[in-house]
Amino acid sequence: SIMPIQRAKPKFSDVKNVSIAAASLPAGSIIKAETTPFTDFGTIDLTTSANGTDVPGTEQSFTRTLSTSKILVQYNLKTTSGGNLYLNLQRKIGSGSYATISAGASGTQNGRTSNRQLLGAYYNTTSVNAMGYGIHAELYQFLDSTSTGLTNSSDAITYKITCYSSSSSNDLHINIDGYTSTHANYHNTVESSVTFMEIKV
Repeated sequence: SIMPIQRAKPKFSDVKNVSIAAASLPAGSIIKAETTPFTDFGTIDLTTSANGTDVPGTEQSFTRTLSTSKILVQYNLKTTSGGNLYLNLQRKIGSGSYATISAGASGTQNGRTSNRQLLGAYYNTTSVNAMGYGIHAELYQFLDSTSTGLTNSSDAITYKITCYSSSSSNDLHINIDGYTSTHANYHNTVESSVTFMEIKV
């Protein structure tokens, strides 16, 4: 009788170093991911202008492998506030100008009328919030694509968060607690970060 030919199955160790071109990956694949931590800390005096003040450490750039990819933007922000404040996410393509993205809807819905369209908003005081001085961890996530104004470009895409308030006496505390006493129990510092993921279209 004739014995069938037995073919050895490839071992993982035989194929683990094989590279696949980004363009050959299926839609939805994560082509590249980058995380940048930032430890900038302190108290930021705010303006009442909607143009806002840049939040230190949040301005970061990302360059795609494929010019047509989407970008998943994730900010892990550690902050607290003195009073109310408003956050906006800004995007710049190449050497262009910044534009506001990831803002809420305008108009009236369910009996409420939108006054500001924002990335996020805080109202934080020690009289109504036991964590008024504490550090709050917030995750802001936005999927940037052609439908949200991202163009097909090989240029670096830069993002940043800006902040403003209804009163110039309000403050944002980034990567540090909000109590300004000289007591040793306060002035604790932490780390925030921004993560970019390139997603194939």
